[in-house]
Amino acid sequence: MEEGHISCTLVHLANVSYRLGRTLNFDPKTEQVIGDDEANRMLRDADRGYRPNFTIPDHV
Repeated sequence: MEEGHISCTLVHLANVSYRLGRTLNFDPKTEQVIGDDEANRMLRDADRGYRPNFTIPDHV
């Protein structure tokens, strides 16, 4: 599970970096982008801008 989490985190960071057009400085201990609130918002599930049919419901 942990290896999967780490692998997916790298993919999400690359995606956010591409969308924002800039380099991100990531703190692995806090799992936050340093000094970049916009990037941190994009990494949260609710703020990725997915269409309703492509989201995971809060209660399954």
